[in-house]
Amino acid sequence: MGDEATELRHDLVERLRRQGYLTDDRVADAFGEVPRENFLPEYADRLGLAAVYRDEAIVTRRDPETRLPTSSSSQPAIMARMLEMLDLRAGQRVVEIGAGTGYNAALLDRLVGPKGSVTSVELDREVAARAREALLATRSTAAVVVGDGRAGAPDGERVDRIIVTASGEAVARAWYDQLVPGGVLVVPLRLSRVLFSAQVVVALRKVSSGFDTVAVSAGAFMALRGPSATGGARPAQSAVAEHADTSVTRPLFHLTGPALAGLDAAARQRLLVTALGFSRHRRVHLGDASSWALASYAALDLPEERLVEVVGGPRWMGPREQALGVVDAADGSLALLVGDGASARVTGFGGPNAERALLGAVSRWHAAGRPATDEVTLRVRYGPERPHAWRTLRRGDHWIAVDWARPADS
Repeated sequence: MGDEATELRHDLVERLRRQGYLTDDRVADAFGEVPRENFLPEYADRLGLAAVYRDEAIVTRRDPETRLPTSSSSQPAIMARMLEMLDLRAGQRVVEIGAGTGYNAALLDRLVGPKGSVTSVELDREVAARAREALLATRSTAAVVVGDGRAGAPDGERVDRIIVTASGEAVARAWYDQLVPGGVLVVPLRLSRVLFSAQVVVALRKVSSGFDTVAVSAGAFMALRGPSATGGARPAQSAVAEHADTSVTRPLFHLTGPALAGLDAAARQRLLVTALGFSRHRRVHLGDASSWALASYAALDLPEERLVEVVGGPRWMGPREQALGVVDAADGSLALLVGDGASARVTGFGGPNAERALLGAVSRWHAAGRPATDEVTLRVRYGPERPHAWRTLRRGDHWIAVDWARPADS
């Protein structure tokens, strides 16, 4: 088994190099040395070693009620990208928020070496215990502690680097306080409160009043959990149900988002009826960009209070498609930006106002050079003073200033 695992690790490293995810030899060496199967023993026993070394995220724990993932071993490609963005040096002190299986902590431990330290903060006691056991079995010195990662490491000691392995809408002040001046934070940020997939993985360097962007990569992660929270109150929601037979009622789809909060029950019902009626479709030219990039841009470009997200599987959406919607209360109209990554369309229901607003966002995205999500730049500033930017997002005690970089050839 040892020879097979060594060969599989070598093959994984070579694939990641060819695809451009691995450029740092030290990070490549860490992937070549740390046995991923030690952190996924049940998965390896069930599906074999080759399955462990596919470039795929592996879900290891789900919420018993919602069945949504709550813990996983992340896709090696995005792990490699984030480790390179972290720019680790031997002897540095690192805090990881979210232990998962412990695999990433073991990679971090290899990178900082015997004179460095790695502390992984995990909310779930059972997940923490399993990660701790796997790290010990791998002879890693990384420590796993139980706690709310939003508060940083429990000891509060200054550290050189912090890496977060789940997404959030805010940059916790505790992370800023715990980093040394010039320290680096790598975190998946959700830029929209409406569209969950509007995320970027960003490397931020600590400056006097907050953080500045060092590097940005595309990526999407499950939500960072707190002890008693699901990430904030859910927005107003409405649903349509269809009868599969005489005894079972199955939800067809949900419209969820802040736009529904401004509508009374009758107006929401009218909107849903509108969404089941006649529709108009217009294809959107993407060029070499993706519909995810356009949706992220539109989610920030348009007023949040007019937005909804479609959750579920309406008949007019494909299995890989997602939809960002705009609601217009004046004419009761709805327009959706529907896409599967490679293609997109605007679908309008009812009057013209919502469709007109969404097409305006599409036009502005084209005028900006069709920026991708990894062409966004961010600044985080703590305190009341609002920074100047294309869009500024208030997140608790700080602002996130968002600008889109125009591609060089546009």
